[in-house]
Amino acid sequence: MNTKDLSNKKVWTSRPTKNDPEAVKKVGRIHAFVFHPSKAQLVGFLVKRPDVALMFRREDMFVAHDGFDLMQDDSGHQVIVVREDPAAQGRGATKALGLNLDKCVLWIGLPAMTPSGQSLGLVESVEFDQQTGRVTSMEVSQGATANTLLGRRNIPGSMMLGFRRGMGAKLYLTDDDDEDPDSLGAVIVDEAAFDLPVEGGVAEKAGAATAVATDKAKKTCKKVSQKVKPKAQEASKVAGEAVQKGVYATGRQIARSKGMFGNFKDEFKKAMKGDDDERQA
Repeated sequence: MNTKDLSNKKVWTSRPTKNDPEAVKKVGRIHAFVFHPSKAQLVGFLVKRPDVALMFRREDMFVAHDGFDLMQDDSGHQVIVVREDPAAQGRGATKALGLNLDKCVLWIGLPAMTPSGQSLGLVESVEFDQQTGRVTSMEVSQGATANTLLGRRNIPGSMMLGFRRGMGAKLYLTDDDDEDPDSLGAVIVDEAAFDLPVEGGVAEKAGAATAVATDKAKKTCKKVSQKVKPKAQEASKVAGEAVQKGVYATGRQIARSKGMFGNFKDEFKKAMKGDDDERQA
């Protein structure tokens, strides 16, 4: 499964009755994906529930990675139905998984970096095994603007090293000007990930076209593209360093708000658009 496909999907829970044993009730929509504090593992997702009387915020509902099934509603749209199992959601799920949610991490929007500190961009989506939660691959981009210029990298799960503090983006605000190493975090991947090709970018295509026009009598488009890709990768590195922004991503910061993890999505969107920098200026 991929977080990109599940994001914002409707979530239902079973509400069997005597007359309708297959009855379900809508809970809300998926709005964030939760990962293990250190391992490359998705532990579940958060469901945003409707506010009470359109005024009072309700806490998000946590659903375990293996606590749901994909089904179709009456309109043929794919929906998520939480299983009738105490370990599928809420405290029962966190207990079964042996987790403290406030120590877990929201990978989407965090920088992907190598142990030596090279930045590959921001985590855009994650593919995972539903039964185990193990990350099988991760798509990394340079942000909304650079996506158009440089494309994306797809990093296989074999290169995932998990989450690490002390480097990367701001996870929460500190009360003073001193840099707190624990306030920084990034998704760490193997050094070899930096050599993976950047696919789908306009810069790569434009560079290939220019090279072909210059020397079209001697070389084919395929050969030129192979020479252009390293340049695109170099440009990707520069852009990645330029676009890193503070992103609130861990339970420690978001647990201070009214709902656990409640404001992450809005903060991430603002950070990507530059609003966060303007507010802090």
